[in-house]
Amino acid sequence: MPNNPLDEFNGKLLDGLEFCSKVYALFESIRNADDGPSRLRMRPSPIGIEKKLLEELLPICRYVQTNYRIGRYISIRWINGTQTYDAEISQRGTYVSDNYYPADGYLEVTCTMHPKKYLKRELLETKGGCFGLEGISRLNNGGIESIPVGYTNKEFVHSYSKIVLEQIAKKAKILYPQYTTLVIQCTLNTAYMPDEWDMLITLVKDAMPETSFQEIYLYNEVGQYNHSFYRNHNA
Repeated sequence: MPNNPLDEFNGKLLDGLEFCSKVYALFESIRNADDGPSRLRMRPSPIGIEKKLLEELLPICRYVQTNYRIGRYISIRWINGTQTYDAEISQRGTYVSDNYYPADGYLEVTCTMHPKKYLKRELLETKGGCFGLEGISRLNNGGIESIPVGYTNKEFVHSYSKIVLEQIAKKAKILYPQYTTLVIQCTLNTAYMPDEWDMLITLVKDAMPETSFQEIYLYNEVGQYNHSFYRNHNA
């Protein structure tokens, strides 16, 4: 493995499935190390290996595996730089030649999570467990308190939809190249049933700000939920 394992991806155009295979191999190499779980929680690398893996490379894999199919063959060039997007995407096949999808475009990845998610990771690292996100707080002595908090009806869905919409609105203010897809990794604020995910999608759709994105792709970090909004946001 190179000294910086990110060099295996940086600036290289890879078939989408090959890209995914290499990313998953990197994830497993870290996870299987003695300090692997700690590294994935706390992301200590000064060159951002764990952070880039979890917040850019793996979300791109999820997008690729959702969309790669016969007639839509996807290649990815991830770029570890300061450009406004995270990866270039090249597509070929019948769906592309028939103009259902552009041949070339860009992917911008963002992560939406409860603002206290970092405290949960720290508490899991130091204590091995915690209650829900709403009941976590930093104490004056530097410790972390975690207490159980109840929800009324679906208020947790409404609360999280605001986090998603705020992030979309923030990204909408940035000038991206034509045919940019926004990939949103949703670290949900609790476990969602299918109807609750559907409710989240409806709330986001109904309040969606104007954007220039070709597509906005949402998925939840640990499950199988995903949804795409296309440019008119009516999908």
